[in-house]
Amino acid sequence: MLTVKPLFKISRHSALAILFVILFCGCSSTTPEEPLAIKAPDRQDLLDTGALSSITSDFEAPKTEEEALSKARKEEQAGNLEKALYAYIQALDFNAKNANTFYHIGRIHTMRGNADIAFRAYNEALVLDPNLVMVHADLGVVSMDKRQYREARVHLEKAIELDQKRLTSINTSRLIGTLYVPDRESPARVYNAIAILDDVQDDHDKAREYFRLLIELQPHSAILISNLGYSYYLTGDLTTAEKYLRQAIQEDQNLDRAWTNLGLVYVRKGLYKRALATFEQAMEPADALNDLGYFLMLEGNYDKAIELFERAIDTSPSYFEQAQKNLKRARAELSDEFRHATN
Repeated sequence: MLTVKPLFKISRHSALAILFVILFCGCSSTTPEEPLAIKAPDRQDLLDTGALSSITSDFEAPKTEEEALSKARKEEQAGNLEKALYAYIQALDFNAKNANTFYHIGRIHTMRGNADIAFRAYNEALVLDPNLVMVHADLGVVSMDKRQYREARVHLEKAIELDQKRLTSINTSRLIGTLYVPDRESPARVYNAIAILDDVQDDHDKAREYFRLLIELQPHSAILISNLGYSYYLTGDLTTAEKYLRQAIQEDQNLDRAWTNLGLVYVRKGLYKRALATFEQAMEPADALNDLGYFLMLEGNYDKAIELFERAIDTSPSYFEQAQKNLKRARAELSDEFRHATN
């Protein structure tokens, strides 16, 4: 019988070593597995391109709604609004009927200046829960900023109605007029916004009722006291206006709005030097001269306005374009007035 001799002999240990080398080499040559990309949330329409810039593959996909919401809150507390927004939208994949999640998405878009997406999220929140106070609060304030006063009033009044119902139920607040004094859980900015809206629409008594409610809650708020003083300025009660504006300045000497409003009171009183000195507490001298001249021009005191505009231009270290425009307008108004007087 013919036998075939092996070309070379290897020991059992050598064979095992070769096998180990082959296996080891085979493993080391395998391409490392790439990390799986995160799954994009279903509601892409609630994202904006900026929200994707800081989202990377290490931003792991949550396994539950609570995990997504917890991550969103954590990222928001850390100031990472893009990641917080993304996590809130991820939470909708687990529960698309959570009105509070839509509210938080709208709130972050409002902070980021994405009004259209914010409105979309807010409106979806109200479909799920028509009595969500903070959604009405945000929609009211945003509508005020956009001067959409009809929409603003609808939402602001609804937010106050819901808050007053809550205050009635807890029996810990006291009445001023027909309304309960807000507490720490109340949306104070809503009461302030509707008061400003009432002043804009000439319902000054109602505006002052809201301001007083808030001042009961925040008695040292310079902004609220200044707003109340300005409300009295609007109706020509200059003595009361001055009292509140001085009180606001005592609370906060750096509140430019209070200084400016007090200057307006002095303009209306004809105390122009005092008005100029008051304006200068809130702005540069050239701006103060220009603003005082502008208010005098509105009152028809063109000669004095022209003098102030010229001083503003001389005082300003650079070309004062606005003062130049106001000077041109005042001279034109004075010329027209003289022409009508001689005809």
